[in-house]
Amino acid sequence: MLVEMWSPAFKEEGEVRPIIRFDKGLNVVLGKEDGAMSIGKSTSLLAIDFAFGGDAYIKSDGVKHEGHHFIYFAFQFDGATYRFARNTGNGDVILRCDESYKSTGEQVSKAEFTAWLAEQYGIAFSGLSFRVALSSFFRIYGKQNTDELHPLQGIPGQNMEKSISTLVALFDRYKDIEEFKGSVDTHTRRLKVFREARSESFISNLVGGKAKYEENLATIRSLELQLDTLVDDAESGHSEEDIERNKQKSALVTERLALEEAIRSRERKLRLVNMNLEYGLYPTEADLAALQEFFPDVNICKLYEIEQFHQKLAKILDAQFAEEKAAIEAEISELQQRLGEVRRQISELGFVGNISREFLDRHSELKAEIAALTTQNEAFLNLKALQDAKANATEVLRKGIESILREIEVALNTKMEEFNDLLFPVKKKPPYVHFNAYNSYHFETPDNTGTGSNYKGMIVYDLAVLFSTALPAIAHDSLLFSNLGKDAVDGIVGIYMSTDKQVFISYDKQGDCRPETRRILESRQVLKLSNDGHELYGRSWDEKEPEENEDELQQAVEAADRQADEEV
Repeated sequence: MLVEMWSPAFKEEGEVRPIIRFDKGLNVVLGKEDGAMSIGKSTSLLAIDFAFGGDAYIKSDGVKHEGHHFIYFAFQFDGATYRFARNTGNGDVILRCDESYKSTGEQVSKAEFTAWLAEQYGIAFSGLSFRVALSSFFRIYGKQNTDELHPLQGIPGQNMEKSISTLVALFDRYKDIEEFKGSVDTHTRRLKVFREARSESFISNLVGGKAKYEENLATIRSLELQLDTLVDDAESGHSEEDIERNKQKSALVTERLALEEAIRSRERKLRLVNMNLEYGLYPTEADLAALQEFFPDVNICKLYEIEQFHQKLAKILDAQFAEEKAAIEAEISELQQRLGEVRRQISELGFVGNISREFLDRHSELKAEIAALTTQNEAFLNLKALQDAKANATEVLRKGIESILREIEVALNTKMEEFNDLLFPVKKKPPYVHFNAYNSYHFETPDNTGTGSNYKGMIVYDLAVLFSTALPAIAHDSLLFSNLGKDAVDGIVGIYMSTDKQVFISYDKQGDCRPETRRILESRQVLKLSNDGHELYGRSWDEKEPEENEDELQQAVEAADRQADEEV
């Protein structure tokens, strides 16, 4: 459990506050009886949530006005104490500390830290996020999870399906449907891969509906009839096997001709390379002397300079030509090898008859059309099979979840009725939850839709979950109690006191409580806040400077005087 917390930012009358110590059961942040605002009650609970790995505190007014700072805290499990430090400027890192809260140099990520907490609390359940579970029941102003009409929505923007899934996991029942959910995920992934393959044209992208499928079947039958007629009418009377062999031979002959031409082309190129290597590309001294006989005025010195450059260039060119020669010879060898294979295949086919090109072209055309439509229909059948498999898996999952939800519904409603009966001298209708499906629920207190009743219902729901699951702690801000009557407050505080699990609340207006409830709240206080230097940070940010107040007062007086003059 969380046993202590402190921060150099927490102050009282200018001095750093002493360590805040927590205990089992109820822990109260107590405000002034007059309900003073802006003293840090909600922020204190956010700081506790921060120690449990939450992030809402980082956006609090405390950080805004005080700047980034460390919060130091300690957990105790099985008699061992573990101390940590976490900075609001880098909330993803948690530092391990020694007994004096000095860093040991060891640090863990927030994900590792919350996973460790889940293990220590015995709540490392399948399908459950420790932070999502805990945050859902830390009802604090600023976390946007105090919607009394939708208490299952513990995370802002969380849909009903996710909220229900978190509850199922919190009851450690997710493992009972994990196999079914895995099947849904598998079929969903297969369907996604299939659609991506279609979009990339790896498979037929022409997937029509049932009507298109039937139309294709009719077209395929018509094309097959045309194909049969074409073969029957052929004078050669060749079999389907003969036709396919003829097509194969024709394709091989076409490939042979292309290979022979490619070989000839590369042989011509090879001869040019060999000539360059043998004779060179640069002029000799004899060439230059002969040139001067015909052109006496030519600058022979310049030509000699060029010739020397060419000699240097020739060495480079010779190397390049040698590389090119080797590459061409390799290409020719590979082409000749393939040509030999093609000639062997042609020879093996032998004589396959004299079939006209027109017949072969029409035969290939019909075959291609039939193949395309068949592929399209196969794609439709594959898509339908994948969709049906996903739908079947989803249905199995739905039935499994709804069976579990019926059990959870009974457990929660039974507990909420039990707690609700403790709140009033005369029994009243309790809140209840009903799961319409795996992704839909309804929560209400029958025949009582008042604000106080709705907030009471949310508190009772949280307590039912706390007592029915491995949830280690809850937090309730003062705003949840503001519309509750004395009977409800007395009863709720009594339920808080009946558990060893940690309950963190902020409360003010304790003067309105009955004496016994007030005594409990004061005896369980871990932090007392008020105005005039006794705020969480030792100051309040909503107070104007005295001169500003005086200026406003003076302006009001002057305005009143002007109004009086006008009336006269």
